[in-house]
Amino acid sequence: MYRWFFVFLSLVSLHAQTLEEQVARMLIVGIPEAPAQKARFFETAAKYPLGGVILFGKDLQTQKQVCALNAKLQGLHETKLLIGIDQEGGYVDRLEKLPGIAKTPSAAKIAGLPALKAQHYYRQTARKLKDLGFTLNFAPVVDLALNPKNRVIVGYERSYGKSAAQIVKYATLCIDAMEKEGIIPVLKHFPGHGSSQGDSHEGFTDVSATWQEKELLPYVRLIAAGKARMIMSAHIYNSYLDPDYPATLSYKTISELLRKQLHFEGVVVSDDMQMGAIRNNYTLKEAIVLAINAGVDMLLFGNQLQKPIMPDRLIAMITEAVKEGRISKSRIEEANRRIEKLSAQ
Repeated sequence: MYRWFFVFLSLVSLHAQTLEEQVARMLIVGIPEAPAQKARFFETAAKYPLGGVILFGKDLQTQKQVCALNAKLQGLHETKLLIGIDQEGGYVDRLEKLPGIAKTPSAAKIAGLPALKAQHYYRQTARKLKDLGFTLNFAPVVDLALNPKNRVIVGYERSYGKSAAQIVKYATLCIDAMEKEGIIPVLKHFPGHGSSQGDSHEGFTDVSATWQEKELLPYVRLIAAGKARMIMSAHIYNSYLDPDYPATLSYKTISELLRKQLHFEGVVVSDDMQMGAIRNNYTLKEAIVLAINAGVDMLLFGNQLQKPIMPDRLIAMITEAVKEGRISKSRIEEANRRIEKLSAQ
């Protein structure tokens, strides 16, 4: 009852926000390293209530320092900030260099463990994320390990296995552990990256000849079980689903498939918009407009893969696109309603 009361208050406050503030809530941005850019980042973050911030290894020195940084970020506004991290385990373990933190095994290794042992690892990880002040974890990966030559998912042991049942079993352990500690888990990478040959970090990745419909099954089952609050889109291109655009920019994939057919009502977040699959083929503004119109609610800019893009520039660019009529105001409000509901839970 109280949760829905806070959701109601959040939705009421939405109408009092400016367009720029609503746009800011749709952004998850990495902190630049250069001092001048970092100062500009915090200046913008203090002015506008960003939706989230993502931290990487360079941002993490000691547990005390991470706690202080996250407290500073969370204290910028009254609205809840999603402070995220990629803490999958194995190859993608951002906390591993912090003194005093136990390493989390990879998904492939977790899947070889009894459920109680796997549960132990995920509970340990979730408690540590909570202690450090994180509220969002970009995990678990629910891609099926279908292509043994796939480096970015299969090669790095980021998948729990080849079967949807295996994926759902261990992903659920991760999700439940995170939720218990107040950490929002993010399922990735929709509609499935485990059959690809290429890496969307580097460039255009076409899965049309290798993707299989069963790659949707983990999403179908986890959504039906109420285990999916936030889903990350992949930048893969699949002509079977959309002959024109990669998933993140595809209305057919995000709005028609994920929303209408799979009945997902939560928040869709993009994979990093600075990855090669996007930046090598679209202008920044073109990609942003397409993604938002496709149904993506939050845009992720990690500021690790190329020259940092300042949040004030992104806010101005999206606001301008709304005023030009390229993005509807109702689409911005729809995304904000989902974000506010997620944050209030």
